Amino acid sequence: GTAQTTTAWYQVDMLTSQTFNQLTLDSAGSANDYPRGYAVYVSADGVSWGAPVAAGAGTNKLVTVTFPPQTARYIKIALTAAISNWWSIAELNVLR
Repeated sequence: GTAQTTTAWYQVDMLTSQTFNQLTLDSAGSANDYPRGYAVYVSADGVSWGAPVAAGAGTNKLVTVTFPPQTARYIKIALTAAISNWWSIAELNVLR
């Protein structure tokens, strides 16, 4: 129940390693809750993350993030810029 902060993040465990090069973040019915700034990290073990594979700024409720192909089990999406709105992801798609 708080506003977006640059310490907020979502982590996804895909249960097995997958190869992918795109994410879509859809805030759906909460049209203003998209990330104003984000960084995407990937990890094989959920502990070691390294540098972001992509970073950018959302401009509407559907944010598409494209990057070079990655193979990983875990994905972390971290806020790098925030406003007083909530941050929500109604649907997250991992694509190749």
